[in-house]
Amino acid sequence: MTRIPGLRALLILFVATASVAGCAGRGQDAAPDRGHSPAAAAPRPAIHLGTDGGRALVPGGPPLPFRVSVAGLTEAQAARRVLALYIGTVPDRLQIREDGTWRDVPLQWTNEQDDDGEFAAVLPLSHRGKARKQIEFRIFTADQRRSYVDGQVPAVSDTIAAQLAPARKGWVPDTHPAASASRVRLPVDPTHLAIEVPQLLRATEGGPPVEWEVRVRNVAGKLTRSGLRIAITLSPGAAGRSVSRLHWSIDQGGRWTDLTGRVHVETDEFALEPGASRTVRIRIALPTGATSKNTGDLAAALSAAVSAPWWPSDPDEPSGVSLDAESTNVLAQG
Repeated sequence: MTRIPGLRALLILFVATASVAGCAGRGQDAAPDRGHSPAAAAPRPAIHLGTDGGRALVPGGPPLPFRVSVAGLTEAQAARRVLALYIGTVPDRLQIREDGTWRDVPLQWTNEQDDDGEFAAVLPLSHRGKARKQIEFRIFTADQRRSYVDGQVPAVSDTIAAQLAPARKGWVPDTHPAASASRVRLPVDPTHLAIEVPQLLRATEGGPPVEWEVRVRNVAGKLTRSGLRIAITLSPGAAGRSVSRLHWSIDQGGRWTDLTGRVHVETDEFALEPGASRTVRIRIALPTGATSKNTGDLAAALSAAVSAPWWPSDPDEPSGVSLDAESTNVLAQG
């Protein structure tokens, strides 16, 4: 894979807040302007990274904003360079603020051969004919506790790195940023939301409803998680089957609300203090003929995830906050 040319930059001191320790790097700018004498050359480019003080990256929490400042480039120089941004975590979404609105920035994995890589974004340093000097980003990360090592956040997951490169056609970022790349270290809060559901639920076709519970707990960290909802989905037991005839309902403060004909429901918003939990009760009844010889005894599946109003909508993964939904198979018994 093509190596990223070195960067010529000044050593920048990143002033850390009480909770954020950043660092800036220095390297060579690999694309000096031709046709200009050294005395007339523009200052060497320098990159700063920073975050809003006092904020931590909470996997599954609200997006964390951060800034990239680029100095020492003329507009002509910026037009010939790109910013390579390395995200040392598993980002679900990276957005940039441009023209007063947030838009998505495409992310790519830097190593197609194996897992030894990072997610990276490549951004032109010229926007609407002007050099980018102050760039605002925000990052969304899902709650991925089950993929952590021994329940701990990997060390690399709290670092974002940035460096400049020539704007060449076909250029791709190297597997990892250069040692001289500017970096900011983000505090990561261990707050984690656990979703608990039973593994199996058995019901009799044509019989009374059975009850299913989903419990969400704030099991770690010191933060109260707010703006949460529990998203519940009812799915058929086999492809081509329908759940429109399955009678199911949700307990809403002691009142059961019928959901028959629907496939998805979300609770009202709630907050969880550290160690607190929220339980939702669902009742489901299987009509006669809910299964067939082709489906076996699997009549349906109930799944639960955590959602939040600030999470960007995604038709494929509408929950977003939790990495994976927890599911229970609903089996028909004679």
